[in-house]
Amino acid sequence: MLDSSVRRLLDAYPAIFLACHRRHLRSDSAGKSITEHQASVLDHLDTARPATLSQLAEHMGVGRSTMSILVARLVRAGYIAQRRDSSDARRTALTLTPAGARVKANNSVLDPQLLRKMLHKIPPAELESSLRGLESLAKYARILLRQRTRASRPEEGRYDS
Repeated sequence: MLDSSVRRLLDAYPAIFLACHRRHLRSDSAGKSITEHQASVLDHLDTARPATLSQLAEHMGVGRSTMSILVARLVRAGYIAQRRDSSDARRTALTLTPAGARVKANNSVLDPQLLRKMLHKIPPAELESSLRGLESLAKYARILLRQRTRASRPEEGRYDS
């Protein structure tokens, strides 16, 4: 059963990716370039749900000092907002600014217009179950990524904040 599921996913994913993939722009609306690493950091932030530097570093599999440098540059560029965590003043909450959200949207791997066209082709009765299935796959992909990230980093010297 599982081998069949793997084969089905290996067949389905590239079709979606190739049909809706867009060229990587990696720049903001003013045409200012950002690096792949900076774009990746923005991809992991939200305008409403704050994240900490440690959470980002762990999730992306880099050290806190590396993440600190990346975040500082993105703060200076106006893409990330920092504020003290209301529950713990030692922690800094990071969120996307409106400019950061625009850069994130403009640099998505999948083209929203192409996705919209694809979704319009799906009969309404199939659309909701299709999206629920993708959301379920994404949920377990995130769990696997967290497990892989934790397994690849030594336990000593890790920061929990």
